[in-house]
Amino acid sequence: MRKRKFGSKVLSACLLLSTLLVQAVPPLYAKSEPEQAAQPGKTAQETVEFTDLGNSYAKKAVTRLAGLQLINGQGDGRFYPQNTMSRQDIAVLLTKVVGLQPAEMEQAVFADVPKESPYASFVYGLADLGVINGRSDQTLGGADPLTRQDLAVILARLMKVSGLPKAASQNIVYSDAAQIADYAKAAVEEVSNQRWMQGAQGKFNPAGTVTRAEAAVIAERVLDARYQQAEQVDFTVGKSQLSLLAGTSEQLEVKQAKGDKLPFTPIFAFDRPELGTVLADGTFVAGPTPGKGNLTVTVGYKTVTVPVEIKDAGKPPVTTEEPPKGTEPATSAADSNSAKTEEGKDATTDPKTSASTETTSPATGADAAQSTGEEEAADKPAEQDDLVNVAPGSFTSVATFGTPDSYFQQVEKQYPGPVGGLVAPSEEWTGYNRQFGRKVTVALQEAKPLERVSLTFKQQKTSGILMPEYMEVEVSRDGKAWSYAGRAVHDVPAAETQLVLRTLSVSLPDVNARYVRVSFPVSVFVFARQLEVWASGASDWQGGAVLLPPPSPAKGTGEQNTRRRVENMLLAYSGGYGELGTWTKEDFLPMVGYRTADGYMRDQMFDTILFLPYQDMPVTKDGWRGYMNDLFGTGKQLDALNQAMREYNRLRGTLYTTPTQENVVLALPYPNANQKDFGKIADNKPSLSFNPAGIGEEQAYLNRKAALEWYFQELQKRWNKEGYAYLKLEGIYWFHELIEDSAPKERALIRDMASMVHNEALRFYWIPYFGAPGVAEWKSLAFDYAFLQPNFYSDKPVPLDRIESVLDVVNKYGMGVEIEGDRKMYNDPKFYQTYYNQLVAAHKLGMDKNNIHAYYYGSKTLLDSVKSTDPVKRAIYDDTYKWMRGRFDREEYFEANELP
Repeated sequence: MRKRKFGSKVLSACLLLSTLLVQAVPPLYAKSEPEQAAQPGKTAQETVEFTDLGNSYAKKAVTRLAGLQLINGQGDGRFYPQNTMSRQDIAVLLTKVVGLQPAEMEQAVFADVPKESPYASFVYGLADLGVINGRSDQTLGGADPLTRQDLAVILARLMKVSGLPKAASQNIVYSDAAQIADYAKAAVEEVSNQRWMQGAQGKFNPAGTVTRAEAAVIAERVLDARYQQAEQVDFTVGKSQLSLLAGTSEQLEVKQAKGDKLPFTPIFAFDRPELGTVLADGTFVAGPTPGKGNLTVTVGYKTVTVPVEIKDAGKPPVTTEEPPKGTEPATSAADSNSAKTEEGKDATTDPKTSASTETTSPATGADAAQSTGEEEAADKPAEQDDLVNVAPGSFTSVATFGTPDSYFQQVEKQYPGPVGGLVAPSEEWTGYNRQFGRKVTVALQEAKPLERVSLTFKQQKTSGILMPEYMEVEVSRDGKAWSYAGRAVHDVPAAETQLVLRTLSVSLPDVNARYVRVSFPVSVFVFARQLEVWASGASDWQGGAVLLPPPSPAKGTGEQNTRRRVENMLLAYSGGYGELGTWTKEDFLPMVGYRTADGYMRDQMFDTILFLPYQDMPVTKDGWRGYMNDLFGTGKQLDALNQAMREYNRLRGTLYTTPTQENVVLALPYPNANQKDFGKIADNKPSLSFNPAGIGEEQAYLNRKAALEWYFQELQKRWNKEGYAYLKLEGIYWFHELIEDSAPKERALIRDMASMVHNEALRFYWIPYFGAPGVAEWKSLAFDYAFLQPNFYSDKPVPLDRIESVLDVVNKYGMGVEIEGDRKMYNDPKFYQTYYNQLVAAHKLGMDKNNIHAYYYGSKTLLDSVKSTDPVKRAIYDDTYKWMRGRFDREEYFEANELP
């Protein structure tokens, strides 16, 4: 039923890869969107209310599906939940929910569903998969009401084609089982075990018709199953790296790790199209020039990166740095005169200069390069002769991640890009300033079989312009219901100071769509140009049905709540001491959510987790890397926190609607000046010494700075690679608890780190101890937040005046307070009193409300309170939650002789 054109794209790509074909620019489309089209810039789920749902059991499901544009009302603000669902209506709903992409039809085989029918692409897509069958008279019976047993059969087939494993038998017995037709018996059992369909009052009612309300509830269950599949898909790629000769090709094999069917179609991307092309079936076609790039494989929401190396001894490799021909980007005097350390790092970065480029405009380097007719992209990719870039002239809209900021919008007006917008085939750059990221939506003139979406970015660090970490692509037939296609990444380090271009390109399996959305993060400035959407005249995809997931609700929440306020931050020590330093999902769950004594997950507890090492972590490269490896280990630390947040959202009923993300702050290890043999951060360089003896204070400072920059870059790479759905990187923590005046250029180093952190749109945190050198300087050192560590839990009980003195210092310097507790508060009444008295003192001063707080409990101490059956011990957890929420009501201190 699908139209096919069988041709050799591999041969075409090999012949034409190194030649740029000039594509004709289509005329500007005037008001070409249909009346039903959604606003292209709209990114959040809408809230849709119907007047006739009342207290219907289906209200939640209907509202949610309508907000996702997966189901519609029937006019006048009414849904008509008791109306019957037709066979063709269920085809539309399930096609959208399962993510089956519509395809072109060669001919109509059902007499009652002609090619021009609005139901055709949905019906024939499911028919191709064997999910829906016709009748003996060559009709579908599309307008006929759908029976419950027929829906069960459709759902059972849908489970199979979408790779969903069968659920364990629940031994469900219906009193009317004898009335279920033989052809539907197995299907009814399967969907009942899956909990997609359930009877009422012990009956399945197989011949009863499916109402619109029932269809919505069942479709929501299918949607949640697809979300779960997209999150948890486990797949393997045939090769961890790809090495091939120029002019040759090789296909990557992608398989389900367990089972024989992937739940979603693999999507491939590449970041160096001047070196080669990856086709939609995973075949990489190398061009004539050697070089290195990164191929990305996306299945569901998970991504694997495969490094690619093209070898050819007869040609020099294409470098990763592409300066403009005939000119160098203009730089400031500081940039042009900066010396290089022996590790290749910029030695004289001025933090004041860096700060200014963060919030104002890029330095003149961008302007100079642009005004001189910048021609960095000398090697543009060639396109297959049957493809056309259909993006020029299309209507585009741009939305920010989260709430727009008028100041940054005004700044980026200085870099508006070419007439015709980002889709114009122009060498002119469009600049984007902060506001966390952009979603660029392109509305084409008509739906086309799309084969590739690409966008070119540049990095010019001396001008404050950085490459986005990734680019993601979504597609839609109608501009309402969207599907997530995949992601493209690159390996350009944020520290790279040379001018670098990358064209991130996502290959699509001839997805028939009219709307394309490209998303990318923006930390400070991102410059982009030439958003291209390549389409073919007719589909020649031979890989079967294309199944794509809906956009991730977790990612959507993260974009809309890009700066959810930090209020209560828990310190989590890890990387040593066995079980005490190994956080599991079960450990984190009652920390991220407040769990009542009877096990109910009532509310959020700590909204932020600060991960930090123990003080005895070795100050060596191996020691730092070992801590990092532990931090990103499977089933513990960050991964365990992500799992805990997923479970928290499941228990709260927000997993696939409006999931909460936990803020994360990660520590920078401290480069102790006593270390003379840190290790090599580059193979061709000596081991770094942080000690000024023998190398001088300046070199020791530069070595400390280089080690921290190396660690921060590695930390970002690991974080970006993991892609935690329920975590958001909020900031970086300076690990040392005082300003070490004896260390080489300590204050300059801290300001350098602040600039580095701020350049990535992250916040910088510090927790000095009471009386530490530098407490009064925290703002001038460019920290965003500082908390005072009171050190109450030493060897001796703390008098009340000491508690009040700590809060006086907090108020004097505008700091946050750290609440402290350890196991002594469970065993020693005096320390129990100290814990509560600090809560009382802060409460009396109003510090428990409208402030941010840090919490120290040693290693997992608060978990003892969560699990305790002793009401006094359990009350510590409960009262801490009340204090967080401003509901702690004790006004009097515990006296020395007063016991709980």
